[in-house]
Amino acid sequence: MSPYALPLAELALANFIGMISPGPAFLLVSRAAAGRGRAAGFGLSLGVAIAATTWAAAACFGVALVMARFAPLYEAIQIAGGLYLVWIGISAWRAPPPELDLAAPSGSPGFLRAVATGAALNLGNPKIVIFFTSIFVALLPAHTPLWLSAAAIAIVGLQEVTWYCLVTLLFSRARVQRAYRRAGLWIERTVGTLLIAIGARILGAAV
Repeated sequence: MSPYALPLAELALANFIGMISPGPAFLLVSRAAAGRGRAAGFGLSLGVAIAATTWAAAACFGVALVMARFAPLYEAIQIAGGLYLVWIGISAWRAPPPELDLAAPSGSPGFLRAVATGAALNLGNPKIVIFFTSIFVALLPAHTPLWLSAAAIAIVGLQEVTWYCLVTLLFSRARVQRAYRRAGLWIERTVGTLLIAIGARILGAAV
């Protein structure tokens, strides 16, 4: 067995535990899948995975250390991310439940917009790069070969897109969508309240 197999397995487990903890990405993907169908859910899943992979790559190349030295940059990203979550939460409160659009093709503007939303959501959370830096430093060798860093980044991206696509498949089932149509307004307001609370907590930590 390769001496790197165990560190990679431990990294995958640590990322999986952190990933499945309910947070803004889970709320948005499940809400989109239930309210707008699989295309929107898959788009958000892809965007979230792209951003997580970007932060994982940044962690491998020491971006967390740069952010530690340039605190205003870190705080600026935090503030932008917090404001973005608050804005999405307010939008969820103000807008009626969206109509289901199950026929939307994966290449439609709605899909691409969902990808951009998912990416912006995770890119606006610089704490992710701190998380990846901590587990990479703790679990990977001090002088990590380039191929091992690439494998770790690939594991993160694959896990993220697989998990959120599974969330999409679950919440886009007809039974879940029927429940969403019955209670859509209150679901939107509950999700909106949670997103506003998370955004406010991020803003509170940044200022």
